[in-house]
Amino acid sequence: MQKDVYGRSNYPLIPANTELTKKHIEVLKAFSIEQIEVQYQPGSKSEKEINKDAEYNVKNMDSPVHFTREYEGAVQQFRKEFQLWQTGLPINISNVRALLIPLLTIALEDKKWIYSIHHLSQAEEYMYHHPIAVSILSGWIAKRMGYSQGQIFQVALAGLLADCGMAKIDTNLFMNTRTLNDSEWRKIKEHPLYSYQMVKNISILKPETKLAIVQHHERLDGTGYPSGKKGNSVSMMSQIIAIADIYHAMTSKRLFKNQESPFKTLELMKIDQFGKLHIIILKELISTIANLPIGTTIRLSNGQQAEVVFAKTDAKLRPLVSIGETGEIIDLERNRNLYIECIVKDN
Repeated sequence: MQKDVYGRSNYPLIPANTELTKKHIEVLKAFSIEQIEVQYQPGSKSEKEINKDAEYNVKNMDSPVHFTREYEGAVQQFRKEFQLWQTGLPINISNVRALLIPLLTIALEDKKWIYSIHHLSQAEEYMYHHPIAVSILSGWIAKRMGYSQGQIFQVALAGLLADCGMAKIDTNLFMNTRTLNDSEWRKIKEHPLYSYQMVKNISILKPETKLAIVQHHERLDGTGYPSGKKGNSVSMMSQIIAIADIYHAMTSKRLFKNQESPFKTLELMKIDQFGKLHIIILKELISTIANLPIGTTIRLSNGQQAEVVFAKTDAKLRPLVSIGETGEIIDLERNRNLYIECIVKDN
């Protein structure tokens, strides 16, 4: 194809120099585009070869065995450390480093785990799963933002220890199946201060890391806690942890609520947290989760199976999809009642 093909927006529907396949033709028909300029190139791939190249091997998105093993081991080790903190013992940062480094190393090498980490969490063990997941999600986002290896490790440590102060909170408050009342919620909101008290004398943690720990529930508009900081007084590192924290909390099963789809979660975060979270950081997470190549098989919120036929640069969470049973092209950006429930795994 010689030129960009545009639909009813300012981004190309199909970029120039794209080798056309049957799926591209379906997209063009869906947008009532009858003519385009094409150029035949001798020796170009056949449609079958192109589709094979574009095929998304969803099996590869399963958490590799070694990642799952390291993750589960880290969760169990963290559980032991957390229970020691509950008895009043200080943080053993050597133990924390030892449980984090192997898992973080694997997580930074390949993002496949990010599509399924929310399924690994168990509602009864959420308090031990959540810090581990927030840690590596935070580390991954920091990597995406170009942080150095040392900075990435500090961000991951902050994510891991952000909720360590929960060890000073009555277990019945965070291990229950009901909504907390105002008095109980005020007690929960004290945990960032407890976390800071527990980490303030740990020399391996940089000052900005300790600040991120105490600020991870602050929001840019001043509606967060414990101090109501806002704007530039809220650190970037704390915002990375905040976004990882919200994302994992919403996508995981918990004792008092059901989990949401990662795609719906990210949409809700864009809307509900507008002005509260740093949009550049949120976009990095969205770009990772919603990086769906053409040919990716998905399940929609209505239960239908579909295939991604066009991914939009400025609407990554809402691509054009082809319904498996009928071949109908649906623009999820225009059909707001539907969203991607999950990525389907091939058998």
